[in-house]
Amino acid sequence: MPTEVLTALEIEQMLQAFGDHSKFCQHLMIRNKEGLAVPYRTSVAGQKLNHSIRRQERAGLPVRQCCLKAGQVWMSSSAATEIFHRVPFFPGRRALVLADSQGHADLVFEYYDQFIKSYSDNPFGAEWNSAITLPRLIKDTDQHLRWDNGSSVLVGTANNVDIGRSAPYNWAHLSEAAFYRDMPALMTGLMQRIPRSPDSGVIVESTANGMGGGFYDLCQLAMDPRKASGWAFVFFAWWEHPEYQIPFTDDRDRYTFQKGLSKSELAERDAYALTLEQLQWRRWAIESNCEGRIDRFRQEFPGNPSEAFLTSGRCIFDMQALSRMPVIQDPTMGKLDVFQVGLEKKVQFIQDSLGRGEMAVYKLPERGKHYIVGVDHAEGIDPGAKTGASDPDYCVAQVVDVDTGEQVAKLKERYEPRPWAERVYWLSRWYNWAFVVPEQKAVGKAVIGHLLDIEGGYPLELLYSAERDPSDRRPALLQELGYDTNAVLRPVLVSALETAVREMSIRVHDVGTLQECQQFVRKANGREEGIVHDDEVFALALCIVGLGKARRAFAYRLAAARESEKKWIPTRYGPRAKQDDDDD
Repeated sequence: MPTEVLTALEIEQMLQAFGDHSKFCQHLMIRNKEGLAVPYRTSVAGQKLNHSIRRQERAGLPVRQCCLKAGQVWMSSSAATEIFHRVPFFPGRRALVLADSQGHADLVFEYYDQFIKSYSDNPFGAEWNSAITLPRLIKDTDQHLRWDNGSSVLVGTANNVDIGRSAPYNWAHLSEAAFYRDMPALMTGLMQRIPRSPDSGVIVESTANGMGGGFYDLCQLAMDPRKASGWAFVFFAWWEHPEYQIPFTDDRDRYTFQKGLSKSELAERDAYALTLEQLQWRRWAIESNCEGRIDRFRQEFPGNPSEAFLTSGRCIFDMQALSRMPVIQDPTMGKLDVFQVGLEKKVQFIQDSLGRGEMAVYKLPERGKHYIVGVDHAEGIDPGAKTGASDPDYCVAQVVDVDTGEQVAKLKERYEPRPWAERVYWLSRWYNWAFVVPEQKAVGKAVIGHLLDIEGGYPLELLYSAERDPSDRRPALLQELGYDTNAVLRPVLVSALETAVREMSIRVHDVGTLQECQQFVRKANGREEGIVHDDEVFALALCIVGLGKARRAFAYRLAAARESEKKWIPTRYGPRAKQDDDDD
């Protein structure tokens, strides 16, 4: 780097500018879809990826990026520029770049070949009359690039799951990872050889390839705000890509198209604020690229993360209705805190500054509003036990607005019956003494028993009972309370939620809940259950099945309060009271 003619300030300015990725990319060339070499310009997908990378780098964290994308949005080439920017210019850095096939690996290697040639012809630093040059390339065969400063980039396929164990690496780029033969085995070896330092990074990007598999699991991990996994989740929808639109020939063509929009197209337009040009491209892509199948389009060109993964079984719920749910990607996360004020206990929500916690809040309790809480208890079942990847069931409580059907909160964690009952109690009390629908099966009776014991007991008329009327003041019997999810009533419970989803009478905001709904299938034996977990599904279904009783319970409490007001007669004291008695 010839800097002898530069001042120290100029050197500092040039190095600082070199760190600007968009400026760095202006010195690169790439072949477009027509095969022509054109100046590289960071795509919108690339800008989103770089923003997420810079956020982790500024925080001093190792870069760990999990990218779920629509097809053909220039994410792979963008990830290649990130590697090229961070490896060959730094002595001793190594990068591993993997693709799902040899053809794809050849294409990615060609990216680097083009970057090297174009950057060498147009190095960074012209405005300072200087240059930050590439080290001398000493090997560029067998898809292995090596420079004389000890840095290198190895490009290959993921067919050899042990390739990540071959050497230590500072950076790795896994392209189209959902289509790898065995991504979990590959990742296990690779991640042990990448240091956990701020100047290391892993970029995993892919379109979706159905539910299950290593990439799907990594997406779920990265999207889960309760887990401090270190992975950042980046989603890039088809409608964010500027190329995905088709212009109209004239105003008449545009008007005819607008008049012919279907209900599903109108719903897509409203959900993502789409232009008619984008909708025209969408219609063309479904018919021309996806054989007229909307489910295939949603997998290859998803509009949101929830619709990207298609189930491998017979899904119970309407996938189109699920895709229209108003997802909130970044809810307020935290936990409830109980504190003593004099002789009284109060509850408040404590937000977690890092966006983690057992409770997601989409709407705070509103004065005068009525809420219902569906409670699914962990039974100790561990679907991952057979594979050695322990992942036991969760305790889940869903909170829904009784009047609007809107999901306002979700509490999810693993607890024993007593502490779980305490959390349900304070959650329900915080939401204006909500109506509670607990599951009765297994440990459910223990949880219900604790609810009747905590702080003098939860109001009996606000606990679901198949037989009991809200006005029934007899002592509680555990066998009467809660919803029994037996073989007879379980299908009724599922059907209630399926109807609510299909008719859009419920609005679900939570990503995790929608994912469980998408994975909730009817298996070959006829049983309706989740592919992995279904705790959130059943907690939500319990809300739906208890709505009628909840409305009657709140009506009873209102009537009882008004009747109590009528019976209350004020007692007066003093001279005024004697005068009133004399007047009588």
